Amino acid sequence: MQMEKGQMSVDFMIATTVLIFGISLIITQIPMLFAPLLTISTDIHAVAYRTSMILVEDAGIYCENGSITSAWEDPEKNAWNFSQYLRNRRNYLSNVRRIGLAMNAPVWSSHEDTVPNNLSMRKIQALQDWWDDSANRSMLWEKLGLLVSYNGDPVNYSFNISLKSFNNMLIWNHSAGKPLLQIGHPIPTGATVERIERIVAIDDCRNLGMGIGDNECCGILEVCIWK
Repeated sequence: MQMEKGQMSVDFMIATTVLIFGISLIITQIPMLFAPLLTISTDIHAVAYRTSMILVEDAGIYCENGSITSAWEDPEKNAWNFSQYLRNRRNYLSNVRRIGLAMNAPVWSSHEDTVPNNLSMRKIQALQDWWDDSANRSMLWEKLGLLVSYNGDPVNYSFNISLKSFNNMLIWNHSAGKPLLQIGHPIPTGATVERIERIVAIDDCRNLGMGIGDNECCGILEVCIWK
């Protein structure tokens, strides 16, 4: 009788041990199930935030023969637009090293060469014109910092960048008959999309019909990134 009770006790201990082991195994595997999703989401968020920060806090970089300026939209101060630079300066696009939309600080300013969160109308128009030029559109991925590689393999980021009013409508450039800034591909459904919104001022609103004084207006720069 005592041996039968001992046998039952051993069976119970074995069953309990197997159950605990199984539960422990499941618990350790649960984070692995969600790790790829967390990695993708975290990675895209960092890229979206970096892109939005560069656009609103940086004026860009144009480098030619060792001479650097942040006025990439008009580096020679010719008052040319994007199309004119494209026609008249063969290396213009390759000399643009980084695209930023922040205004250049006044020459008398003792601060850095940009005015963060204050966007230059000319830089905005140049970026939109660059996207509209389908022959050179692919270069924007590099200029926006979205052409990267991981372990030697290219990482394909897609983007949609636009300027909107506070009622979530695209800011319209009435003189050009098109949105002031809407570049990138349509935002897909069912994909992991990271959206960053930055409140900004625009330096010249004469053609937008929404000035609030001193020819300036406010809006939202919306940056959406996905893979």
